[in-house]
Amino acid sequence: MAKTYLWIKNIQDLQWQAVSDCVIIKEYRERMGDFMQKLLYNGRIMDVHTHFTVETSRFAEDADKIGFTVENKGIDEHLAFMDREGISYAVLSCPTQKYMDDRDRCVAYCRQVNDLGAQIAREYPDRFGFAAALPLPWADEAVDELKRAVTELGAKAVGLCSNYNGHYLGDKAFDEIFKVMNNLGCPGILHPAAPLDYPKNPVTGRILPMYEFITDTTRSVLDLFDAGTLLRYPAVKLVIPHSGSCLPVALDRFMGIMNVTGKKTQIPMDQLYFDLACDAFPRGVPILLNITDPSHILYGTDFPAIPEPVLKEHLYSAKTCPQLEGSIEKVMWENGARLFI
Repeated sequence: MAKTYLWIKNIQDLQWQAVSDCVIIKEYRERMGDFMQKLLYNGRIMDVHTHFTVETSRFAEDADKIGFTVENKGIDEHLAFMDREGISYAVLSCPTQKYMDDRDRCVAYCRQVNDLGAQIAREYPDRFGFAAALPLPWADEAVDELKRAVTELGAKAVGLCSNYNGHYLGDKAFDEIFKVMNNLGCPGILHPAAPLDYPKNPVTGRILPMYEFITDTTRSVLDLFDAGTLLRYPAVKLVIPHSGSCLPVALDRFMGIMNVTGKKTQIPMDQLYFDLACDAFPRGVPILLNITDPSHILYGTDFPAIPEPVLKEHLYSAKTCPQLEGSIEKVMWENGARLFI
């Protein structure tokens, strides 16, 4: 077994020397992938970045915006996916941008989403929790729905979009949301949204998850820092998606520019968590670890937006990431359990 372990470590080292497309390694991983995953880590996995919907159509409506088609999945399909990939528990979210020009419809839609999330969690309490959807930008109605979702329906978190009709999370109008989250001990799960305006011609404007989503996420987090919101509400924990989006490379510039303006800004890093959804490997995790440590990293899939074959590869990369060696159980389960269970 010792020799086998060393051989596996050598294969892993080769992968992280940017030769993962080597034919020999690809063939090896195709034949041995499932066995390797179980050998490397066979503990519990929590998915903190995964979605559900109340829509009845088979395909999501926003393919023209995100640049590719997303197939909606029912709960049975979601469970089957989790079983195939060894995922024990998932925190479902439905980050809504619907009806932001119609308050009553937006409130009704978010109630429908939260009622369904609660129903799923009741039926499968060992497999699912859910994050509340809020009818923002209407803050008063959002506060009421947040309280209902957490205290009556059992929401494990609140799902927040990076902006709502151009209003970012540092907006004073949203302060009461964070106050209630603080009082309830309710963590937030941040999800990107498209900015109100962006250039449509380049590829980044045609496939928004490539660039506009991660930059809008970063914009919202920086807005929170500038507003001091998290400092005012120290019990709030916020999960930033996609390996921190652009935050690891933007943070020093943000601090430098704020110093130039004469404004001293504190960054409450202990309140920030980061999920690994989408393309965190091979460069994302090493960059992320410049601003945090493995105790604040969580696993996420972005299912069903990302096809399962890609997610299988992503999960393998997470389990074999050398920077997470010795911390994989924390990343896969323990960190998320502290927040959500």
